[in-house]
Amino acid sequence: MTKHPLFRFPSTPKGSDRLRGALIVGLFAAHAGCGAPPDEVSTADLDAEESALGAGLNAYGVGTSLHTSGAIDSTNPFFQQLGTNPRTCATCHSPSQGWTMNSATNLALLLFTQGTAPIFNLVDEGNRPDADVSTFAARVATFKDTTVDRGVTRFTRTISPTAEFTLAAVSDPYGWSTTTSFSGFRRPTPTANETKAPSILWTGAPPVDVITQLRGILPGGVKLHEQGAVPATAEQSVAAGDFMFGVIFAQSRDFRAGRLDSDGAMGGPANLMAQDFYIGINDTAGNDPQGHPFNPKVFNIYDGWARYAGHNDNGTAGARGAIYRGQEIFNSVGKCGGCHNSPNVGSHSTVAFFNIGTAEPPKCSSALPLLTLQNKTTMETKLTCDPGRALSTGKWSDIGRFRAPPLRGLAARAPYFHDGQASTLGDVVNHYNERLSLNLTGAQKRDLEAFLAAL
Repeated sequence: MTKHPLFRFPSTPKGSDRLRGALIVGLFAAHAGCGAPPDEVSTADLDAEESALGAGLNAYGVGTSLHTSGAIDSTNPFFQQLGTNPRTCATCHSPSQGWTMNSATNLALLLFTQGTAPIFNLVDEGNRPDADVSTFAARVATFKDTTVDRGVTRFTRTISPTAEFTLAAVSDPYGWSTTTSFSGFRRPTPTANETKAPSILWTGAPPVDVITQLRGILPGGVKLHEQGAVPATAEQSVAAGDFMFGVIFAQSRDFRAGRLDSDGAMGGPANLMAQDFYIGINDTAGNDPQGHPFNPKVFNIYDGWARYAGHNDNGTAGARGAIYRGQEIFNSVGKCGGCHNSPNVGSHSTVAFFNIGTAEPPKCSSALPLLTLQNKTTMETKLTCDPGRALSTGKWSDIGRFRAPPLRGLAARAPYFHDGQASTLGDVVNHYNERLSLNLTGAQKRDLEAFLAAL
């Protein structure tokens, strides 16, 4: 597939405007070569819940949001402007973008608003905090490589003086970072399905449960991202945290396979909401609190489509067969369940962090700062584009480690990994195929992508 340099990402959910979003997703879907949806699963037939607040149209189909309270309350502080700029929590954690932000919608916003949408704010976006935003051309130069192409937010980072390492050197393509403070870029983690995970954020692991973590996150967001002059109240923080804790999001319809909870399949957000989860469930080390041994068959939601496994046509049966085969690859050949062990969710069921090689050369992008860290004791050096968990712990062994987030709803939130380096699910599959020496065939990689897109 040939990629136009401006349209790097071939998958996109709808933006805040349904017409514009549909136009963009059609353009990207056609660019990806997947064509229009077949007649039997026309987007004109989408159910009401798939068109409501929280729906995420994407190149593979539609993602849908539900809430454990029974409704998504758009009056919650999560959706309110609590700072001095026009942002809300939903600016970077959009219901229509899988409760994060994706690069395709950011591209649409850059084009349609000439780079003036609330997301384009130098407080935390763009390549440096003092970048030129005086013209549209300047705004493209400032935001395209980071906010648009990679869907990342910028943070000013420092290395703790008590860490086991120092920042010996930094190479910043934008000329802003120093060894005293540097720009760190990360994808906003989705504020969905957190009832099915043991911790939140890419590297966060405070000694409290998830609901307590979520109830404490609003004040910092209002102060930094919304440039709040008045702190969020305790009541607002609790209300926003409880709201985030109840959000469930999953792909509900595949353009070719149809509804993902039909014909024996158990996909979609309603089944995800009912899925059991507790800390340590299906623990890889065999320490499940209820005594269950680790089961490598992490996903079984598409067992009902096993009868289509032999179909390789371009119709509904072929699409369902690909999703089922991809599920079996995930459970066996793919070795994926070691990190994503929570049944039918794909989070890691205990607080754990993993180095999957995404924060070190050659995966580090020339568009992001490259750090040289030096061990204070051994004087060994490491190159990294993100210290990962080590920023919090200061431990040399934690460099480049991140959590394994829940996998449900992946199709709506490209690009992938902590820094958006994988533009498509196919790129994610290719990364692990190389990293884990899986030796997957081309057909197996396509099947695994189809399964991940159906989560």
